[in-house]
Amino acid sequence: MPYSGGKQNSVLIVSGSERSRDTLAEVFGSTRYTPIVTRGSAAEARRLVLDTPFSLVFINTPLPDETGAQLALDLSNNRNCCVALIVPGDSYDQVSDQVEDAGVITLSKPVTALQLRQAAAMMSATRIKLADMEKKTATLEEKMEEIRLVNRAKWMLIEKRGMDEATAHRYIEKLAMDARQTRRLVAQTLIRSLDND
Repeated sequence: MPYSGGKQNSVLIVSGSERSRDTLAEVFGSTRYTPIVTRGSAAEARRLVLDTPFSLVFINTPLPDETGAQLALDLSNNRNCCVALIVPGDSYDQVSDQVEDAGVITLSKPVTALQLRQAAAMMSATRIKLADMEKKTATLEEKMEEIRLVNRAKWMLIEKRGMDEATAHRYIEKLAMDARQTRRLVAQTLIRSLDND
């Protein structure tokens, strides 16, 4: 069934077994998950992610050059990447405790195709939610910076031009409206000119 939803997810599959890589790639063989790239070791995966970002990473442990938990922790530091570790059942609790605080999902072997697709869907939803929160945070930070600049310009008008706070505020608002510029830009211009007074 073709994917008709919103965002596509690039997928990196890391597994020491070629057969497991192929099987996992088949699970994500829909247009929702593209491209799907596979690597056979942690070192290969690390080299790849230096240049190519991935939305979702599935690590089938153990890897030939490490257990895979450290790779998961390293990759989870990338805010735009969600990571899942597929681990033997007898090490699930230990590995999960080790990586959970970093936001890494741990799946216990044997894992079904449905469980993998469900994990991928949760990871994708998490990425979208985190991206939305980052945008909101950036917007709030911009607004706070604008307020700081406007307040600084107001206090400079009070100090250097003898205005009261309400008059200084109206003055900045009027300049912004007349010039069709943001209050932030007007405040920055005022600060520069008042610094030179």
